[in-house]
Amino acid sequence: MSEQSRLGSLTSKKGWVSIDYDRTIWIPCLAMFPEGCDRESYAAEFAQLWWDASGLRYGPADLARLAAMISEIHQGIYGHLPCHLAFIHLPDPRLMPLVLYVGIWESDGERDAQLRMLTHADDPGAVEPPIVDEFTTDRLGTGLRTMRYRHLDDGSLYAGLSYAWRCAEYETDLLLFTSSEDLGRLQRAIPDMDGFARTINIVSRQELHD
Repeated sequence: MSEQSRLGSLTSKKGWVSIDYDRTIWIPCLAMFPEGCDRESYAAEFAQLWWDASGLRYGPADLARLAAMISEIHQGIYGHLPCHLAFIHLPDPRLMPLVLYVGIWESDGERDAQLRMLTHADDPGAVEPPIVDEFTTDRLGTGLRTMRYRHLDDGSLYAGLSYAWRCAEYETDLLLFTSSEDLGRLQRAIPDMDGFARTINIVSRQELHD
């Protein structure tokens, strides 16, 4: 079992997130659907919205393809990956959707060591030493951003991008992570990933429920 796979029991007790993301390029993956909605209707609605907003010509096959991808992505998130929220990066409906996962964990151990663990900054399985940088936002302060490359079992290469911060006030460690076998797709998405990170604020769970 990996270190990150044990995080499911360590959800932050004091902190949560407020995210003011760009709703023209990010599709929220709902953890629970409102009454009268299910995965299929959710996926169909966002596929329609994205194609309509694009201004591009499209047909039933385009709608069905995008809806199927959104539905399949959603089905593979909650209960399968250690995260609390997820968002699909899709600035163009013709692109392959790219998922950004959000983990809101209870702080554990020494700050620097934990942030490096969360972002796989010292991954021994990486094909080269991960690229690790400090990443600062106005709302979260300074954390880490790590880009690393690994091989899948079939030998193909994929890239993983992770961000992590610690909020001492709410005893919360925040993790964002994504990965893709399409290295160019991920590289081109980095500015939007950075931008998403800058919209996040860690807030009190108690205030959210008051």
